[in-house]
Amino acid sequence: MKRGLFRTIDSFLGECARVHEDAGDAFPYLRPELYRRLGFTPAYEDLPFRSEPDGALRRTS
Repeated sequence: MKRGLFRTIDSFLGECARVHEDAGDAFPYLRPELYRRLGFTPAYEDLPFRSEPDGALRRTS
């Protein structure tokens, strides 16, 4: 199952969705248009928003 966890702002991607690891190659972040196009659930607009990615998973660019 392709499942989104929350929306956030990534320093590299901008606004994006954090997705479950079962998403395969899409893991861990997807831009909104790809999230919608690939049929993830729940709808992008229904994902809760978190102001920062999870600490250990945060990208350092």
